[in-house]
Amino acid sequence: MTQTLAEFFEDSEIFVTGGSGVVGKALIEKLLRSCNVKRIYLLLRPRRQLNAEQRLAKLRNAKVFQVLRLQKPQELNKLYAIPGDVSEPGLGIDEQHRQLLDNVSLLFHCAATVRFDEPLRVALQLNVGGTLEALRFAEHLRKLRIFVHVSTFFSNPYLQRVEPKCYSSPMDWRMCLRMLHEIKDDNILDTLTRKLIVGFPNTYTFTKNLAESLINDYRTRLPVIVYRPSIVLFAVTDPLPGYAPSLMGAMGLFSLVGAGLLKTVYIGRDVHLDITPQDMGIKGMIYYTKCGYDAYRQGTPKELLVYQTSSRNHIPFTFRRMATHMDTMNLWYSGAFLKNLWVPGCHYTDNRFVYKFLVFTKQVLPALFVDLLLRLCGRPPAIMPIMRKLYHTLEVMKPFMFNNYDSPGATDLKRMLEQNRNTEFDLFDEYEYAHRTDRLTSACSNMIQSIRHDLLNEDPSTLPRAKLLISIKKAIYNVARLFLLYKLLSWLWCHFLA
Repeated sequence: MTQTLAEFFEDSEIFVTGGSGVVGKALIEKLLRSCNVKRIYLLLRPRRQLNAEQRLAKLRNAKVFQVLRLQKPQELNKLYAIPGDVSEPGLGIDEQHRQLLDNVSLLFHCAATVRFDEPLRVALQLNVGGTLEALRFAEHLRKLRIFVHVSTFFSNPYLQRVEPKCYSSPMDWRMCLRMLHEIKDDNILDTLTRKLIVGFPNTYTFTKNLAESLINDYRTRLPVIVYRPSIVLFAVTDPLPGYAPSLMGAMGLFSLVGAGLLKTVYIGRDVHLDITPQDMGIKGMIYYTKCGYDAYRQGTPKELLVYQTSSRNHIPFTFRRMATHMDTMNLWYSGAFLKNLWVPGCHYTDNRFVYKFLVFTKQVLPALFVDLLLRLCGRPPAIMPIMRKLYHTLEVMKPFMFNNYDSPGATDLKRMLEQNRNTEFDLFDEYEYAHRTDRLTSACSNMIQSIRHDLLNEDPSTLPRAKLLISIKKAIYNVARLFLLYKLLSWLWCHFLA
């Protein structure tokens, strides 16, 4: 009889790097809630005057664990902090803590810098050097069953179609790491960056590509797999419908649209921005972990085992259609934010001139006006710095806003759906009905409510007040537009028609 996922993970000791990140926390939550694991060790580096134990205590209170705290609060006691740093030799783990990890059988390497504009030195140190240190550490784990490396669907952005396989890297990862030690001057290294990453839009995708090449070199020495999720967004159902994990990345952009700060996005009309809902990605990764283990039990695979999740085959909506649908259904009003500067909603265009014009008129001018009022009140400007960062973020994301990446979809989808039917890892409904417009409406509505509650910490009781404020702002906005139209028509009459 085929072993279930819950049985595979039962009583396991698991080590997770990057456990404080979006993917890491979601993975930990699902393992604790749905599998009777023995322990989960988290590699945590001291940060902002907090040591590893203090960071773990803070992590236990994260919103992602809200369902777990209600259903199985004792499971959080299975989390253990391991002080260390992926950028240091041996992951920076001392001998005492290393002995605690002797019985670890599953290692999830989620640690990475996900910033697109990270300097090359930092990106190489964390995404390539950190992966090498994690692999070296794993070689000392006598009971290791599988090493899971979390990569990205966009690790080969120069390809039009991305298959679940390892592609040859344009550069040697060893040479790149040697370069870090030989070139001490960051200015020289930054100057070389554009020449080194030809074919890659940023240092993130470049270093993730190198890391996959590194994993491939270790596939005969360790049981390893690569997991490639696409852009991680809100959860569809698990742990809560529409759960929004973070204000970083794409979720941050959605939040800024709802707050009335982001008013225009430069994106291709027919672009299917490939997404992975958080819960679908995590359930997939857990399933692929067992697949990798089963494959190595049959002998070392001839090629690196690569698994990926992609929405290309089951979500027919373009990004613009999804975003426009949210505006048409008035979802931003239904879940209105109290922390709202202006009327929510966004204009999407593939015309560069129109985009720049709207950025200036709908974002920059209002931001300057609000910051002027703040200065007059003796407070520092707050909106323009957000607008600058927002504009820069969208410019960095531009290569993905105008490219359609094809793929065969989620790896081994049919078997995954069959084997996990009616279990804690069931994904049948999420894939089977993803094409329906009513499911899109429900998912987006739940996401907005989660942003409101989980990211902005707004109480549901404030929703009527937030709706009233938006209605007032809409009225002011419409009056202002009518006034400007009146002034324009008056000027035209006086100068050309009178």
